[in-house]
Amino acid sequence: MVKNMLTIFEGLQPGIQADDSQRNALEALEDFLRHDQEKGVLVMTGPAGSGKTFMMKALVRWMRQADLPVVLLAPTGRAAKVLAQTTRCRANTLHRQLYRPVEDDLLSGRGFRVRFELKSMEKDEPCVFVVDEASMMGNGSGGGESLLVDLLQQIHESSSWHKIIVVGDPFQLPPVGETDSPAFLPSSWKPWGCDFRKIELAGRYRQSALSPVLNLAGCILDWMQGEKYCKESAVGNSKGFGNPGYKSGSWWSEFGEWIKAYAEGGSEEDPLLHATMHTAILDFEQHYEPGQSVLLAYSNAWASKFNNGYRSRRFGNRVARPSAGESLLVVRNQYLNGGHLLANGEEIRFVKRVGKTHQHAGMSWINGLLEWIGMDGEERTFEGKLCLDLLQSGQSSLSPVQQQALWQQRVVEPDSMEKDPYMAALWVKYPYAQTVHKAQGGAWSRVYLLLERPYAVQDPISYLRWLYTAVTRCSDRLIFVQPKL
Repeated sequence: MVKNMLTIFEGLQPGIQADDSQRNALEALEDFLRHDQEKGVLVMTGPAGSGKTFMMKALVRWMRQADLPVVLLAPTGRAAKVLAQTTRCRANTLHRQLYRPVEDDLLSGRGFRVRFELKSMEKDEPCVFVVDEASMMGNGSGGGESLLVDLLQQIHESSSWHKIIVVGDPFQLPPVGETDSPAFLPSSWKPWGCDFRKIELAGRYRQSALSPVLNLAGCILDWMQGEKYCKESAVGNSKGFGNPGYKSGSWWSEFGEWIKAYAEGGSEEDPLLHATMHTAILDFEQHYEPGQSVLLAYSNAWASKFNNGYRSRRFGNRVARPSAGESLLVVRNQYLNGGHLLANGEEIRFVKRVGKTHQHAGMSWINGLLEWIGMDGEERTFEGKLCLDLLQSGQSSLSPVQQQALWQQRVVEPDSMEKDPYMAALWVKYPYAQTVHKAQGGAWSRVYLLLERPYAVQDPISYLRWLYTAVTRCSDRLIFVQPKL
C-alpha cells in the first residue's frame, strides 16, 4: 500500500509536523501525480526555511513507492550533487540531460565556444522530471542558455504525457541578464500549451528555534517587500523613489544594527565580523575545511583578491600554480573522453603537475593529473590542460582578446579531426572565494560574506536579492567581512 505524501513527510524526522502551507502543497503534489494530464507543469516556490528540502525528500520517496519513473535535474553540477545527497537518488545537470557535444564545433571564426546540440529524448514511457534550484533556469532572453525552452522541446517531442515539477526560491537571484526567474512565470509555460499549476510555500522565519541566518533571511524579505511598496507608492510622485543607489531606504540602517547585534555573539577566537580582509584571511585559514568553507563576494575581482591572499599565506612561493591535493572550481562545461560531462560549478582535485609550465598565445599553461567524483559517485582520474592566467585573474573566463589569440595560434589545423588542446582546455578557478552567482545552488557550513560595494547594482531591491541569495548559502555559521572600501 502506498502511503500518502503527508505521512511520508511527517515521518522523515522525529517531531516534524506539516503546517497548513506544507499540507496544502503535499496534497497538490500528490493530486498532480495521481491524475493524468497532457503537458502537466507544477511550479512549487518558497523562501529559505519553508520546507522545500523535506518536500523534495517526501516527493521522491512517494514516487518510488508508487513506482513512478523520475528524473532529477538541476542547473549546475553543484546543485545536482546537493539534490542527489538530499533525496538519495541519482540527479543530473540540465546540460547533461539536454545536450550532446558536436565534434566539429571548434570552427567558430572569431574566438571559440564549444557548441552543443539538443539530444533526443531517452525515455519514451511517461516520466516525471523534477528540476530543483529552478531560479537559475533561463529561457535565453538574457543572453544565456535557453534551458527552459530546450527542456520543453526535448520532453514534449517525445511524449505530451511527461510531467514537469519545478522547485525553487523566487527571491534568489535570477539567471544572469534576466530580471526575473522565467521558470516561475506562467507566461513561460502557457505558450507551449502546458497545463500550468503553482504552489507557494510560506516562510517560517519568526520561530525562535530558527538560526540567526534564517532570521536575517526573513528580515531581508521584509525589507524587500518594504522597498517594493515604496516603489509602487512613488509611481506618479514627482519626488520619485527614495534616494538613488542601493543603500536608499531605512533598511540599510536596520541591516547595520542587525550586524552589530549579531557580531556581539562572536568571540575573540571566533569573531562574526571582520573589519579587514587580512583578519578574514587569517580566520579563514584557521577554520578552512574543503567543501565546507567559502567566502562569497559580489565581483570576480574581489574573489580573486581573496583567493590570491589566502593562497599566498598557505603555499608561500608555490602560489603561482596549483599544489598537490588542492581543489579547483570548474567554470565552463567540459566533456571528457568517454562522454562524461564535467559540469560548470563542480569541483575537481589537482593531483600533480605533468611536465613543465609552458607558454602559448601569450599565456602560461600546465598539464595536470586531476581527480573528479562524477554524478554516479565514481572517482575518475584524467589529464587536463590548465591556463594559469585564468586561475590567477580577476575574471570568470578568458577575455575575448585571449580567446582570439588562441584561435589565431591554434596548434591543430581547421580541417583536422583532432581538438586543439589549448582551445579545449579546462576553465577552472580557485574555490575558496566565489561570486554569489557562481555559488547559487550550493551550501556551506561556514560562509564569509564580503559586503563590498556592488558597482553594477543601482537599486535596493536588486542588492537585497543578492544579499538574500548570499545569506541563504550558509547552513551554520555566517561571518561578515566589512572592510572600508
